Amino acid sequence: MWLLASLLCLTPLQAHIDCMYVVGIMGENFTFPVQIDQKIVEPVWKKNKDIVAEWEEQNKPTYFDPLRNRSVLMENGSLTIFNLEKDDAGTYMLQYWDSVKDHYLDFQLDVLDSFPEPNINCSTSDDELVLNCTAHFQGSLSYAWKLSNKPHSYQNQELSIPLKHVGTTTKATCIIKFSQTERSSEISLIQCLPEEKGDRNRGALIGAFVLTAVILVGILVFLCRKGEHEKLSSGNSQQQPNSEGAAFSHALHDEDEEPKEDTALNEDDSVLKDKQIVKNAVNQEGNHAPKRLCDLSL
Repeated sequence: MWLLASLLCLTPLQAHIDCMYVVGIMGENFTFPVQIDQKIVEPVWKKNKDIVAEWEEQNKPTYFDPLRNRSVLMENGSLTIFNLEKDDAGTYMLQYWDSVKDHYLDFQLDVLDSFPEPNINCSTSDDELVLNCTAHFQGSLSYAWKLSNKPHSYQNQELSIPLKHVGTTTKATCIIKFSQTERSSEISLIQCLPEEKGDRNRGALIGAFVLTAVILVGILVFLCRKGEHEKLSSGNSQQQPNSEGAAFSHALHDEDEEPKEDTALNEDDSVLKDKQIVKNAVNQEGNHAPKRLCDLSL
């Protein structure tokens, strides 16, 4: 493939041109890998000998079909094509001036169909958990693994993890990359564990959830009871003055009633005294009556 691309790039009149084979994926934003360490002047991009973008000195970049409104040219000469299409495949040439002479860079661009998300398979071997990442694609993919409990990544299609290092919440992500496009898939490692260890870990996880729920319920109950206690304390503090007023009013009422009872008793005593006086008077009259009769007889 590289040899074929090189042959396509070279012509008898342009044997000095550097040529690079590059591959893009449909739908991605593709940037040609231009690396120029010096300042360039008036970069011009051609596709199959037709100008598609140019930047004349003191002016803004100008774009032509088929890259009009689909590309951007930078001052360093790099060209980016947005939403790459199959028809964008072809031979591209960058021509630029470095204030001394013209330079040329050639690229053979091939556009491939997009690729799907990777598939993750897991199995256990001895005391290790083995993860394998696969994807069906016509190109050569790069693979990388990332674990949720580890800061660094692992550049490999297969990953082995000691079972003792597998946590109940650990997740693994497989990342595949081709050209400038990435795809990824994720898996929870607990579903890959042996049944016994998986059940034990699941039990621990459920226990942790239950404990957390109990703690939360306890906190809520405490707060509710605290609120009710504060309400009762506030109500008692408001009712106490009223109770004291009621007691004071009742005492006054009793004091008012006591003279009435005393008055009744006094009235009864007066009646008894009056009766006794009348009785005494009658008795005295009875005692003096014979004497008076005697006096009259004389």
